[in-house]
Amino acid sequence: MIDFDSIDLDTPAPTKATARVVETAPVVAETVRVAPASQSVGFTLKDASAWGWTDLRDYVIREIEQRHGPQVRNPTREASIFKSFMSRWPEQSVAIAQAAFGPVHDGMWRNAPISVNRFCKASDPFFAAVIAERL
Repeated sequence: MIDFDSIDLDTPAPTKATARVVETAPVVAETVRVAPASQSVGFTLKDASAWGWTDLRDYVIREIEQRHGPQVRNPTREASIFKSFMSRWPEQSVAIAQAAFGPVHDGMWRNAPISVNRFCKASDPFFAAVIAERL
């Protein structure tokens, strides 16, 4: 018979030493910086025929952000793109941009959101030229 009164319950029973392996998944943190929405609206005070490349850029950026949200921006690249676009399409640049974001296209071109890159020279044959023909 077991004498339960003689058992010391305060002392743990001897056990085999075991190592417990705890695996944790690595935590990945990614930070993406997006410029705040464009606040430049000087072009709204001018007639479209008086727009410069900055007015055209500000209009396009505002329209893109309204439809597709904030964008990663590169001011140097934007300046190059819009200066070049206005020199290639001097009489139609504003009308092309307004048509691209007007009710017909509404910021989409061939089932893809219109971005600043649509105004590059390489896109002219299948973007700006097509819209210009329809104006």
